Amino acid sequence: MRVAVLGAAHARDGEFAGAEEIIVLDPSPAELERLLAEDHDPRYTYLLGELPVLPLPDAWVDSVVGAEVEADDPELRRVRR
Repeated sequence: MRVAVLGAAHARDGEFAGAEEIIVLDPSPAELERLLAEDHDPRYTYLLGELPVLPLPDAWVDSVVGAEVEADDPELRRVRR
């Protein structure tokens, strides 16, 4: 299972314990660098990005967590499988 996490603050929420790949997206390079320095879990990938346009391919993730938007957001629908 591949999970996209919107916002560095949600990266350790534990909602994706069974995920094989976790993609953390945040608009702040400093926040992403902080997370990278704190954790060396190989399942994590860190990308600059945020809504309304995510830097992910179509149908790339199984779920998206951390978003403070409606579940039927077109961008979230685009990136979910």
